[in-house]
Amino acid sequence: MDAILIIDDDDFIRKVVKSVLQKAGYRVFEAVDGESGLNIVKSEKLELVITDYKMPGLSGLEVVEHIAHTQPGLPVIMLTGYGDVELTIKAIQAGAYDYIEKPVKNQELLEAIKNGVKASAHSKSLKQIIAPEARKEIEENLPAGKSTIMREIFKNIGRISLNNINVVLLGEMGTGKEQLARLIHYSGIGRDHPFVTVYCNKTQEPEQELFGYVDVNSGIEKIGKLEMAGAGTIFIDDVAEMPLLVQDKLLWAFKNEGFEKSGGQNLVPLKARFVVATDKNIEEMIAESKFSKELYFLLKMFAIILPPLRDRKDDIPELVRALLIRLNRKYNRHVVKVERGVMEMLQKYHWPGNLQELENTITQAMFLTHGDVLEKKNIPTPGKVEIIDSFNETSYLKSLPEIEKVHIKKVLDAVDWSKMEASRILQITRPTLNKKIEKYGLTGKKKK
Repeated sequence: MDAILIIDDDDFIRKVVKSVLQKAGYRVFEAVDGESGLNIVKSEKLELVITDYKMPGLSGLEVVEHIAHTQPGLPVIMLTGYGDVELTIKAIQAGAYDYIEKPVKNQELLEAIKNGVKASAHSKSLKQIIAPEARKEIEENLPAGKSTIMREIFKNIGRISLNNINVVLLGEMGTGKEQLARLIHYSGIGRDHPFVTVYCNKTQEPEQELFGYVDVNSGIEKIGKLEMAGAGTIFIDDVAEMPLLVQDKLLWAFKNEGFEKSGGQNLVPLKARFVVATDKNIEEMIAESKFSKELYFLLKMFAIILPPLRDRKDDIPELVRALLIRLNRKYNRHVVKVERGVMEMLQKYHWPGNLQELENTITQAMFLTHGDVLEKKNIPTPGKVEIIDSFNETSYLKSLPEIEKVHIKKVLDAVDWSKMEASRILQITRPTLNKKIEKYGLTGKKKK
């Protein structure tokens, strides 16, 4: 019979969890604090430990760290009512096998225990927590969300960030790929080194920007982004837009663990971790010989798929709170309250522009607010509920162009045909919007 230790200062929680585990066939030990729990860890043969986070004396994190150092093969599951992104990452990095928020769902806990007992060697390398000097960067770039899918993403970051492996971030435009890339960097082993970005869709000379160059006539050298990153992280956004010649040169750099500047002859060591992002289907591009298959799989040592906001609407209240904290600091505002009905209004919308559109919406509402309350009347969402409600069951039987036509028309009407505002909401460029207006023959009362 597998033995499990429960460490929690709450008698009720401890007894409830004990009852669930005993019914599932486990032998259960109990401890009311971290110190007595660690004494049981020393004296008993355990298959798994469950610990609360906030307790008198040793915290749950300290318990996890101690066990990770003294018995790294013993999995620990942390329970907490104080869940947040940074704590999730800290728990995993400290060596926790899993992290579950209260109130605990029996099936979720039993599944985690079952997997933990089977995989007792899991997370052995995940001992280091986020360094204090990285806290400011972490807070500035901290994604928010407590939905199941986001919690799994944060757990995965805890598992990979302390290993210098390359990561591909996949997802729609505006889902927060750069923010997640920064979180990977500032949670990882290269956090004391630079985080350098390359935007492939905005770069005029991608080869020179990435690798640097040497002027043959003057001998003057320009340092490229790869060299700037050093042993840090280089984030390449819209990697699908990288020209084939640059792809070939980057592939050569991977194979030779170094690269040459354009016009140069000396080999510069390649040390950086690569985090790349795209909203394109790279597999299709590989099949069409538009992207190097070999390079892609060198970049894709680990892949994270970011969900669109419409698939994580339960996160909107926390996202709004996180945005208010950051935007208040950025713009010297003091909007600290949210009027009743605002969250429900925001959760009814489809958010085609994802997190970026949500941030733009909250920013505009903040500047329209005179006091400290984010008011419903100031949310720039006229017609948005109508947009989402117009897609009933029969709408989904229409073609994508038909649905797109209706959606674009409603957005344009909602913003009085301000193409700048419509482009922002739709997350497309003005030229693209003009082409779609012409394509679908859209007309309306245009804003002067």
